[in-house]
Amino acid sequence: MPLNNSDIRRVFLHTGDAYIGVTPTLVSTVLGSCVAISMFCPRTRQGAICHAFLPSRVKSPDSREPYLQICRYVDTSVPHLLKSMNRLGVKKSEIEVKLFGGATGLTYSQVRPSCALGIGNRNVEAALEHLKAHGLPPRSMDVGGNVGRKLLFSTYTGDVWIKRLEKKML
Repeated sequence: MPLNNSDIRRVFLHTGDAYIGVTPTLVSTVLGSCVAISMFCPRTRQGAICHAFLPSRVKSPDSREPYLQICRYVDTSVPHLLKSMNRLGVKKSEIEVKLFGGATGLTYSQVRPSCALGIGNRNVEAALEHLKAHGLPPRSMDVGGNVGRKLLFSTYTGDVWIKRLEKKML
């Protein structure tokens, strides 16, 4: 049955959050150095997306620390999304992955690779590394550069629309 525009739920994805779409939803977010990873299964027409802020979670010496915002970190986002898709009855081989974001915030001539400002590049590298480790190569990517992106993800079709924000990030 075709969906009317009014039938589609709309959600804004904040930094560190994930959305698991079991019903048709249009998820929007804005990315700078952060990365968004989407997963979609054509068979079930269900998708998931996260908005990760940092490449990895530093382990706390205090094991009692609550594990809040699992999708704030790339290294914990990938297994979380995969586990969520598996709970929906999706096999890993059915998942289509897409990766977005990771802007540097400055032109490459202004940033040394080892500089902390390279967080966008580190987020992209971490995403690619963890996706590869789980056998989930991205089907498509739009990463890097020095401008932010507005992203719209359809959990029902897996489609992603990107609008590059023209003003360079500072």
